[in-house]
Amino acid sequence: MRRPTAARRSAAAALAVAAVPLALAGCSAAPAATGSATPPDSGTTRAGSTSSGPTSDAPLTPPASLVPPRVHDRAAVASYLAGHDLSGLTRTDREAVTEAVVRSCPGGPTVARDVGPTAYARAWEGPGGVRADVAAITYPDLASAATAVEPLLDAAAACRAPRPAQGVTTTVANQRRDVAEGMPLGRVDVTRTSPDETRHDYVGVVQVGNVLVRLTYSAPDAKVATEKGSTALALLARGVQEL
Repeated sequence: MRRPTAARRSAAAALAVAAVPLALAGCSAAPAATGSATPPDSGTTRAGSTSSGPTSDAPLTPPASLVPPRVHDRAAVASYLAGHDLSGLTRTDREAVTEAVVRSCPGGPTVARDVGPTAYARAWEGPGGVRADVAAITYPDLASAATAVEPLLDAAAACRAPRPAQGVTTTVANQRRDVAEGMPLGRVDVTRTSPDETRHDYVGVVQVGNVLVRLTYSAPDAKVATEKGSTALALLARGVQEL
């Protein structure tokens, strides 16, 4: 057997660095930052109009090579999302969600579209007070999707908690924007504390070619929210990427 050359070893190492697993990029902890400053007012863009303990999810491995971003067929995306479920959770009322809302930070910029052929929204719930929801919007091309997601990625990186309101105190941590497996990613951990409960949300927004996907995974346990949420987003994004 021929021994690999130094050039081949170097190329392989570079690829391994570039192909950071999406789940790991979602979970890795950037320096925590919390705040109570009120973010600038941001309008909603109507898209198209211009406990504790390890989880049971198997570890995800990076793909053999990065998949270049491309335009995914609208009907194929809609069909895939309609049949996709989050492991261990049960879908809630099919008619309960009528608008796809993509936002990375509380009070931050928002992209929204009524549910239809190019917009998807679904909610799930599970044991132990776990809740999750997904929103996705399909654009006609890569450029329009990139234009729509850019403010959301910036908002994720600079996310600050809103002021306490109606007895609820909000903190944010692990704000970041990244590129995971070739896909632009923004993520924030949001904690809301009220007299009745404390809930932890993993919020992840990712651009998969011409599709924007937002997943929020909420649980009373922060570790569950982060690990389950980042894994669920990784599986969903890879599913769309493979269409």
